[in-house]
Amino acid sequence: MKRQTLGEVLKRIWKMAAPYWVYSDERVSSWLILALNIGVMILSNFAGLRMTAWNRDWLNAFNNRDSRMWVQNIWVFLVIGGIMMLTSNFNVYVTSWINIRWRRWMTARYMRLWMEGGNHYRMQLTATDTDNPDQRISEDISSFIGSTWMYTFSFAQNLLSLGTYLVLLWQMSATIPLILGGKDWSFPGYFIVLAIVWAIITTFIVHSVGKPLSRLNYNQLMYDANFRFALVRFRENSEQIALLKGEDVEHMRIMGIFGDAVVNQFRVMARTLKLGLVNGGGGTTGILNYVDAMMFTLLLGPAFFFYNAIDGYGTLMQIATAFQNVVNGFKWFQTWYAGLASYVAVTDRLYAFNRNYERMLDAVEKSKLKYYETDDDQIVIKHLDVYLPTGKKQISAENLVLKAGEKILIKGRTGAGKTTLFRVLAGIWPYGEGEIYLPKNKRVIVLPQKPYFPIGTLEEAISYPLPPHTYPREEIQKALITVGMEEFVNRLDEVGHWNMLLSGGEQQRVGIARAILFNPDYLFFDEATASMDEPSEEILYNKLLEIMKDTTIISIGHRSSLEKFHDRIIFAEDNGDTTYRFIELGKDTVPSNA
Repeated sequence: MKRQTLGEVLKRIWKMAAPYWVYSDERVSSWLILALNIGVMILSNFAGLRMTAWNRDWLNAFNNRDSRMWVQNIWVFLVIGGIMMLTSNFNVYVTSWINIRWRRWMTARYMRLWMEGGNHYRMQLTATDTDNPDQRISEDISSFIGSTWMYTFSFAQNLLSLGTYLVLLWQMSATIPLILGGKDWSFPGYFIVLAIVWAIITTFIVHSVGKPLSRLNYNQLMYDANFRFALVRFRENSEQIALLKGEDVEHMRIMGIFGDAVVNQFRVMARTLKLGLVNGGGGTTGILNYVDAMMFTLLLGPAFFFYNAIDGYGTLMQIATAFQNVVNGFKWFQTWYAGLASYVAVTDRLYAFNRNYERMLDAVEKSKLKYYETDDDQIVIKHLDVYLPTGKKQISAENLVLKAGEKILIKGRTGAGKTTLFRVLAGIWPYGEGEIYLPKNKRVIVLPQKPYFPIGTLEEAISYPLPPHTYPREEIQKALITVGMEEFVNRLDEVGHWNMLLSGGEQQRVGIARAILFNPDYLFFDEATASMDEPSEEILYNKLLEIMKDTTIISIGHRSSLEKFHDRIIFAEDNGDTTYRFIELGKDTVPSNA
């Protein structure tokens, strides 16, 4: 998080808020709700102004023992109090209403930006400052909307109140003298000048003390998110950790992450304490609050007590209320400083998400990988150079043709870029240059070594990536039997964390069942049988070859036993400079260590 000017902060807020208020389908109705809220705010402000006059008359009625004014002001109070009560509660309702609408729309938008077209994967490649995007969507959006609405209306209310009380204070400055040391120092609008000068001085003091809070709050959000993510990772990998008896190491590691959050929280506390001693806030009172309380008394006390220049205690209180409202108006940033620091931190985190999304789009737009759809039922790689995100070249290929119905095995040492080749063919890896020709309108599925399992029923897990109930129950049961999971046929409606309930081999069998149900034209195997024993692997490959005679199967694997199931072998050859070139080899020329 870099130091930002006020203009930069406002630009970032606008960049996040504008899509909803300017471009969304809900903008018209939302502007109507906003107009309604502004109308209520104006009514509330004038009711508050009238209440200051009521307070003057009420106190003067007691001071003068005026029973008629006392009775009259009881009815005035009931009317004004009723208006203020209704407007206050209605404002809370409207605020909640717009927050829900805005959050629903903004969350859906960010989810779409993050999830569509493999963006979530590519953003990991380009991310340098976007930690835990899930937390930014689930929590930071809500905080941003709530704070934006609150501070926007607080500032608008402040401007309206300030304008109203400035008029009143200007009028009073002409009739109330400022007598200090026996001399009248008053001049037109002197109350307003004093309020402005005092607000500038105190705001400068508060900013000097509180400016580190924005960075500290940003770090706190990051550390808390890292801690939650570490706990989720522990839960997701609990079996491996339990088998390795790594609980002590994990406890130490996670508590270290939590320790960062605790240490930073103490820093926030220390800085908040310093700010509170100066400015107060959160139910506390600071030095400047006491000075505020005393300043008005010191300014007008002599005129009231020694020179009888102020007409009644009620008038004095009306001046005090107006003066304090004007001072508070000019000190708005000072009053909300601690909250604004947290708001800037949340805004910066969301802005970083947007920035990384744009960086990812820029990487895709600048990619020199060209994809062409053709009517030919084959994949053709004319020329291909693939790079790491750092810009270092990793793999290359020339004139590779993967024809329809062929069974092709890709071999090579670990780290040779075989999976990266699959990522390029799937269109989710943007770093490279070359020409790739893909057949039109073909069904393609990629089976990774470790399948993904959504939390839900076993039927949902098998149907993935298609919605549940896509396939008839009988077809799902048949697929399970085909891959050797007969005992799970009657558990399709069972809900569970299947990535934890199933062994590695069983998970890969479910992945193959998905492929059978999906019935693709092109099936990519990324070591999708590596967790099985060789006899099981052989049985499944034989069944796949029988079921998917016309499907093009491209497999990544290290076992030599896989060679007999494939017609061709493509090998990742080491160029000797940590780059690899994909070439076609005969089965009798494959290196033994491939």
